[in-house]
Amino acid sequence: MAISVEIVDDHFLFAEALGSVIRDHPSYDVVGIAVTGPQALSIAQDKRPDVILLDFHLPGYGADALIPRLRTVSPKSRIVILTSDSGDTTLAQGIAAGIMGYITKDRALDDVLVALDAVAAGRNVVTDEQMNRAQAPTAVGPGEALTSREIAILKLVSQGRDTQTIADQLVISTNTVRTHLQNIFAKLGAHSKLEAVTLANQRGLLR
Repeated sequence: MAISVEIVDDHFLFAEALGSVIRDHPSYDVVGIAVTGPQALSIAQDKRPDVILLDFHLPGYGADALIPRLRTVSPKSRIVILTSDSGDTTLAQGIAAGIMGYITKDRALDDVLVALDAVAAGRNVVTDEQMNRAQAPTAVGPGEALTSREIAILKLVSQGRDTQTIADQLVISTNTVRTHLQNIFAKLGAHSKLEAVTLANQRGLLR
């Protein structure tokens, strides 16, 4: 029997492209694509998918808040986070919510398919390295190092790119860009994009 999969991502073009690739594999059946939290809940309740591939950041929802609701409407669904957010804080929140995998979008598609197989068979694919990162202190505060993705976003900000342009260039949602910016502000102790760029330049982060 094919593994039923629900894809939840507010970047519809990415979700549809991923769905097309997964549909080409006879082992999988994409039963729905959702771009909002309410859509994700509706599809999960109706289709009861084996696996839910869930972006961490959706408009008005974080995966840490959405996962318990998905479990309520589809208790047997196994949830894998598929996100462009590589931050330790979101990783820890996902693991605490009971995910069975956390994959960043820069990974190869084969990694996603391998994870789907493993999770559908009941195996947790959260790695030991991810568990160690999740168990480390996750408080975001001034002085914490920026991730490579955060630096990439800040460089685009310094070039005058707006949120939509950054999202399109990095193939992520505008909501994800805003979340990254919030983390950047917290880590740098900044209150605006201009201040963040100035502080990052002072630290030599944008060279």
